[in-house]
Amino acid sequence: MSRKSSINKIKRDNSKSKNIEAALCMYLYLKGHSPISTHITISEMQECDVISISKSNYIYEYEIKISKADYKKDFIKEKHTHIINEKYTKTRKGELVYLLPNYFNFVTPKDLISIEEVPDYAGLIYMNEDGTFEIVKKPKLLHKTTANDLFIRKLAHNLSCKLIFNKIS
Repeated sequence: MSRKSSINKIKRDNSKSKNIEAALCMYLYLKGHSPISTHITISEMQECDVISISKSNYIYEYEIKISKADYKKDFIKEKHTHIINEKYTKTRKGELVYLLPNYFNFVTPKDLISIEEVPDYAGLIYMNEDGTFEIVKKPKLLHKTTANDLFIRKLAHNLSCKLIFNKIS
């Protein structure tokens, strides 16, 4: 594959991911999730494609995958080890630090991965051709520690930085 076609493939794939991301954020907003942010590292959680807080202050993480290779590569991340070892939060200098969300989901184009390929702790959401979402598998509740005011404030601060400075802090 030539350099130019490789760059075009990356741009095309990134565009598909951005489309899913934008549609997912609107979908979550309509479900009452707020705040919602993209591409964020918060507390000691690893980078999330999309993160949202539900009305009951549960933290939801969504990993967008547009290829099988990208999906398989996700499992080298430390977050999956934390989930398996049930290491969800910790306290540092008297402050609650989140390592994982309450719910973890994969979001893919329809039929990219099957329900059998998804770990028992994760949810699977398909984005259909018409831009709608189909919940194929609901995620397991990983822990019951909801987002505290400081976590929500940090998420809101991240959104403010994106809006005002067009960057992430």
